[in-house]
Amino acid sequence: MTKRYVLPILFLLASLPVLAQRPKPAAVSLPPADTVYFDRDWERTETLEEVAYARIARHDAAGKTIGTVRDYYYPSWKKQWEGKMASENPDKPTGLCCGWHENGQVSFRGTYVNGVQQADFRSWHDDGREIKCSSVMQDALPLSNATIHCSNCMHSSRKVFTVDLPVGTVGIVYKLDVRDEGQPPISWSTALAVAAVAGSGGAAAPALLSTAASALTKQGNNAPPTVSTKCHWYITPDENAAQQFLATKGTISRDKLCFRAAENTPQETRPMALPAGTRRLYVCVNNDNYTTDATATLSVSALVQDCK
Repeated sequence: MTKRYVLPILFLLASLPVLAQRPKPAAVSLPPADTVYFDRDWERTETLEEVAYARIARHDAAGKTIGTVRDYYYPSWKKQWEGKMASENPDKPTGLCCGWHENGQVSFRGTYVNGVQQADFRSWHDDGREIKCSSVMQDALPLSNATIHCSNCMHSSRKVFTVDLPVGTVGIVYKLDVRDEGQPPISWSTALAVAAVAGSGGAAAPALLSTAASALTKQGNNAPPTVSTKCHWYITPDENAAQQFLATKGTISRDKLCFRAAENTPQETRPMALPAGTRRLYVCVNNDNYTTDATATLSVSALVQDCK
């Protein structure tokens, strides 16, 4: 009986030094975590008396966040938020994120894509009751037309449409058509055509925007342009950017101030999610044609959400 085990035991003993000599995997070196403090308005502060929140995050050499970001209530250091950031200032959460009320109850849980809530998003009051939302499309800018003179004309070759948004707006659907003089006339119903699009639950908002855009697209334009326009345009929430557009013959130096920028795009119907609290947009259109006037036609509907 003893001989049956001699060879296996000898083989095991001979293998032990070999196993012991295998190199260990190199430890991953992460940059040190930074701690940043904020006041109640989520503005950075270094004044201890103003601190209401603290953030702990790691950043690479370019300042981009690495891994999970965690926010805390201060001075209790109870967790307030956890997730990943596509970018900071302004914050754009990405992936699965979670938040907590100060009493420890979960405040929300859901997935984000570049700062936009996705269909699985849910939120709760601090007593544990789930927050229920209803959404409806409203007219934000009825059908509007503007003549944009040629860039060599003595008149202005630029137009800024101001769009005032209702309280609770979480997104818009816009329909913009820009065509050179002499092209077939344009005709479509206003954004009220999608007013019947409605739903319940905060998770429905992205889907509702897409549904409304599809409804508006199906109306079509009676006669599409036969040539592409020589115009470019921006959509921005920043009044200073709109003023710069008017003052500099149609340019905005900081494109990151724009939600949308397009060049020589004659027609577009598009849904667009907006950051919370956005109350005004500027649609800036410039005519790049030296000799021909253009007509810009725009309608905007807002997806308004009421949560209780």
